[in-house]
Amino acid sequence: MKTLIEILQQYNSIAIAGMAKNAGKTTTLNYMISGFAANGATLGLTSIGLDGEETDHVTATPKPRIFVPAGTIIATAEKLLAMRDKGSGINNIARQILAVMDDYTTPLGRIVVVRALTAGYVMLAGPSMVAQIAPVMRVLQDAGATKIIIDGAAGRKSLAVPEIAEAVVLAAGASLARSIDNVIAETRHTVEIFNLPLVGAACGRPLPNGEYIHLQGAITDAKLDGLFNQHIIADNATKILITPKALTKLRLSSGTISVKSRINLAAVTINPISPYGINFDADQFLEKMRAALPVPVFDIVGASCARPHVKETSCLD
Repeated sequence: MKTLIEILQQYNSIAIAGMAKNAGKTTTLNYMISGFAANGATLGLTSIGLDGEETDHVTATPKPRIFVPAGTIIATAEKLLAMRDKGSGINNIARQILAVMDDYTTPLGRIVVVRALTAGYVMLAGPSMVAQIAPVMRVLQDAGATKIIIDGAAGRKSLAVPEIAEAVVLAAGASLARSIDNVIAETRHTVEIFNLPLVGAACGRPLPNGEYIHLQGAITDAKLDGLFNQHIIADNATKILITPKALTKLRLSSGTISVKSRINLAAVTINPISPYGINFDADQFLEKMRAALPVPVFDIVGASCARPHVKETSCLD
């Protein structure tokens, strides 16, 4: 079986989406940074929202920090760059300012693109709107980044839109539910939505005008009411917010749901550790998740906690 890095090596841009907080998203990010850097890639990093803080604001538990090697190109908020913490070493890297994006601001100021001149820990706070990610990615590419990773906010799977990244990695963990079976069920449903067929493929042939209903915006259970026997088209999987019950009802009613553009879900990573005190047996969790999903699944938390410059007091997020 290929490693996660081997699977992702073919893609120039990769987004990480989390099923919930503390699902292992930041640990997955650190693992990818380390792996791609070892393969000689020039990394470009940005995020949706804030990541890299030392303590989870909800559970007050330690979080893994984001470690970057020298040469990494980072797009983050200007106020974060000014917040150097000598005690923890966060944002204490030497850096070269490459660009200031005056038209793209966050609650922490404008987006600034810098090159890390030394290795160290950073905090990321990229654009708060998905539509602003593409221009930031272009600046990272122009600055020399050969592999761009976009770190998504916890639970914000909208980052997985096909126009943003060539591939998506989904992080799922024990923080999502109180039992392995419930975590697997929720993750399986999300993967199923991500893997919905392109328009026409659901019926085995192209659909002419008038044979399907294109629902724009978010598609919920309520929005499907009365349409369960129809051929439904969504813009992409991030717009589909229906429950497993609604998806089953749609199919039993001879209806279909497909998408105009499809997400390339490359892999799922799992985190058996929860800050809420409910931890899973790692081997059992991995075995069951692999049996349930049609995509590669990796226990990155266990792998990352064994890596010298990724290991932290906690490998939760």
